Amino acid sequence: MGYAGRLAREFLIGIASLGLLAQAPAAAPSAETTLRILSTTDVHGHVMPQDTFTLQPENQGWAKLATLIRQAREGHPNALLLDSGDEIQGEPINYVHTVLHPELPEPAIAIMNALGYSAMAVGNHEYNFGLANLRAAEKQAKFPFLSANTLDARTGRPAFKPYVITKVGPLTVAIVGFTTPWVPTWEEPANYQGLRFEDIVATAKTIIPKLRAKEKVDLVLVAMHSGLGKADGRVGDENAALRLAEEVPGIDAIFAGHTHVPLVTSFKGVPILQADHWGRALAVLDLTLRKDKARWVVTSSQPQLLKAQDTTAADPEVLSLTADLRSLTDRYLDTLATNLATDLDGRWARIEDSPLVQLIQAVMRQATGAQLAAASCNSSHIFIPKGLTNVRQFYALEPFEDHVAVIQITGAQLKAYLEHAARYFTYSWQPELFNPTIPGYDYDMISGATYALNLGKPVGERVEDLRVGGQPVTADQTFTLALTTYRLRGGGGYLEAMGFSGGPRSITTSSLRNLLLAYVLSHPDLTVPVDGNWRTIPYLDRERVLNLEK
Repeated sequence: MGYAGRLAREFLIGIASLGLLAQAPAAAPSAETTLRILSTTDVHGHVMPQDTFTLQPENQGWAKLATLIRQAREGHPNALLLDSGDEIQGEPINYVHTVLHPELPEPAIAIMNALGYSAMAVGNHEYNFGLANLRAAEKQAKFPFLSANTLDARTGRPAFKPYVITKVGPLTVAIVGFTTPWVPTWEEPANYQGLRFEDIVATAKTIIPKLRAKEKVDLVLVAMHSGLGKADGRVGDENAALRLAEEVPGIDAIFAGHTHVPLVTSFKGVPILQADHWGRALAVLDLTLRKDKARWVVTSSQPQLLKAQDTTAADPEVLSLTADLRSLTDRYLDTLATNLATDLDGRWARIEDSPLVQLIQAVMRQATGAQLAAASCNSSHIFIPKGLTNVRQFYALEPFEDHVAVIQITGAQLKAYLEHAARYFTYSWQPELFNPTIPGYDYDMISGATYALNLGKPVGERVEDLRVGGQPVTADQTFTLALTTYRLRGGGGYLEAMGFSGGPRSITTSSLRNLLLAYVLSHPDLTVPVDGNWRTIPYLDRERVLNLEK
């Protein structure tokens, strides 16, 4: 080595000894990003943090939900806001808007526009006021209505956008929407005329691979108006989130709805969240992603539900956007109805013949001319005291858009109907009186017949002394039965249980609620007679029911 070489070598050694020699560059750390996804569902038109009918405070509604959304978005520049459906029907404000004041903005859509939603899955109740009303709401929205499995029956093409692709920070995100295929179970055919509803999972199997392979999206999110269901469920199931995660790879998160059950879970590595109904909670999912070569990979997920609290303030913009319509709705609900001679008490309406259910049944029979009427008590918490009443109180008895149908049944089918209803009760000696798997609104009572339910016998053998017109019912007799269109379309499983496969003889043009209000308003003084046409064996005392609800 010559002099110059030795000098250079010594210089480098000296530099290295001082720690000044640059090290070989380390591998650059992988790029990382986070995404916060906020989801709502099944708010059903609730705006104010109170019960619309009792006016008691409740931690629910868009006013508090909007505050949760704004707070949850703070400090999260990469955020998406999704909804899983059932937003334009439910509360009186929706009825007043749709039927009485369609010139005003649809309240939920106006709120969602202001909050900056990215997409909404179409729910089954979006059809309650008809397809034209649904399309009007869709036109008002500044975000897409999604339903990949709702097709034009004639062309087979999507009736709504199947999905939307959006850019959030460095991520390309696909949001796919689905609707429970059970829309025909609840809706009048005219309300969805020209549409058909495909299986959610079968539809997803064609769309999700396309989004991954052709669109090259980084994330696939599902907003579905369908609940958890079963992983081994069947094609066409009402609720299909677990089956979707089981059978369709490539989904990063599922935001469910429809069943009104708040939910945070995971299946096959896919987070599944469902916000609470009526705006009682907001679903939040935080995803952390790392760039692996040319692909973003989810490295962690943190799900949670944020619940509205007493201290959660009402959002001023929500109050402003809905002020005019809320005022008109209150004016409608506060209209004097009748001078009621008898308390209508929901606490006892499922254990004994009651004025509350008798009133509904009387309206159904008068409107249709049917011999018999089947009705339920929608809530055991309803109480309308005798005296002067208003529309608000009676609206609570029938808040849905069901109509009244008439079918012809046999005596054997009548007994089967009542046996199916009797599943609502456990054995009389058991601590829990009511079967927890059967909602109270799915327990029907029948007027026009007399009968007893023996709760000491197994289901299927409980109906005793069934009579119509004072005479024992024989299996081959025929009767006309008034029931709601919810029952007619399969709700509660009554028609299947009694083996009815025919069609209705008639369906009212007005909803049961409007028939009820017309009946009440036509009676300035209203007395509801109770004939004690049914009972349980043994009699169920009221004190036991009160203790069960504590």
